[in-house]
Amino acid sequence: MFQPEKLGRHNHAFLLASGLVSALINGGASWVLVHYYGLIGDIYLTITPLMLGLTAFLAFYSFQLMISARSALWMLGQGLVRWTRVLLVGMILFFFFLYEDVHQIVLRTMMLQWVIAVLPLQLLLLITLRQAALKINNSPSNRRRAVFVGLGPEALKLAQRLQRSPILGIEIVGYYASQPQPLETASGKVELRYLGNYSDAVPEVEQNSYAIVFVTLKEREGLPDFAALVDRLYDSTGSIYFLPEPRLSEGFSVHGAEIAGVSLLALHETTMLGASRYVKRAMDLLLSGIALVLLSPVMLLAALAVKLSSPGPILYRQKRYGERGKPITVYKFRSMYVHAPQDGVLRQASQGDARVTKVGWFLRRSSLDELPQLFNVLEGTMSLVGPRPHAASHNEFYRHQIRGYMLRHTVKPGITGWAQVNGLRGETDTLDKMQRRVEYDRYYITHWSLGLDIRILFTTVWRLVWDRNAY
Repeated sequence: MFQPEKLGRHNHAFLLASGLVSALINGGASWVLVHYYGLIGDIYLTITPLMLGLTAFLAFYSFQLMISARSALWMLGQGLVRWTRVLLVGMILFFFFLYEDVHQIVLRTMMLQWVIAVLPLQLLLLITLRQAALKINNSPSNRRRAVFVGLGPEALKLAQRLQRSPILGIEIVGYYASQPQPLETASGKVELRYLGNYSDAVPEVEQNSYAIVFVTLKEREGLPDFAALVDRLYDSTGSIYFLPEPRLSEGFSVHGAEIAGVSLLALHETTMLGASRYVKRAMDLLLSGIALVLLSPVMLLAALAVKLSSPGPILYRQKRYGERGKPITVYKFRSMYVHAPQDGVLRQASQGDARVTKVGWFLRRSSLDELPQLFNVLEGTMSLVGPRPHAASHNEFYRHQIRGYMLRHTVKPGITGWAQVNGLRGETDTLDKMQRRVEYDRYYITHWSLGLDIRILFTTVWRLVWDRNAY
């Protein structure tokens, strides 16, 4: 999906400022408190402030939501979630490394004072930099006029998002096309002025009236005046962006790629290749092994509860599709009655579903029913993080309804995933919900990194406490 915030690389200055000032706030507050309490030693005066500062820098240098189209309130909420990484490092430093040398009451007081001092300043910094970006990007010298040459679904979507993103400082003037085009998108009508046909655009382009020109590439745009206009663009001073609009790429995020020195447009690809696969597999083995050891008492209690609550096996085994679409067996604690009616079709559990046992309801609500999938991770058929596997019958249905559905199986399925931590957890009772889940899954595959996996794992644990979408 096209991300308008990536247009302005000058916005990286705000991200750098966010990282540096965040490091100063979080590390500096620790340094002040250490001096205030008269603590002496490198671990207090140097290591602790540096570790907190480094963690804060890494957390907020990549916080692009600060200059995105999202609302300020939503941005602050996500900033708070991001800051919990710094809080976690602070707790480790205060209560593990300093515990033996400093009285517990002093540590607790220092920690509380640090949080009270740092958190408001951190949120204030984010909102201040956001307002600064809004003003600077929209100043007369920085605001950029943009125009569309040709129009299609992707161009309309981009225009709508840019109009909703004043922080980017891009003013959409209108569009040129052979004739006026429909301005309806799935999310409503777009206010976009028709400026004339392609020949009308030539004088404006020659006069460098536009700082940005979005050229829509469509199969039907083979007109002589369109070709002439494109030739003129190469002699202009504006930034030029080509928007692929062919039917083959509809609904996909197309980006530049290169293989063997040849430039390509990538419709779908993943960075989870070569050594990256081994790194991800090593993390899966390490964390799933630790989780099985730590959670074994909980799993034994869950198994006992399932066995005593209703007749039937403890584990539920279901055939699902794994990596490359190969069938795998996925394990879960049984949460339904063995002879629950299915009406001839495999139905997802819904809220208040009579097929779910009382113990099963608790297991599903707390996600404890998913714990046996740690054995899937150990045997290599699943990963800790990846697209959630669906029942084979659901796959066969949705692969014919949603374009690119089976691309979810480019990688191993996971116990949790990018879609789940973004609220798409539980029943997918409409085609639209499944479509959104597939989009998030494809985003995860194409943007995979070890850092993203760690972020998803932390967010999953955080949200398990209050997520109400599972039943």
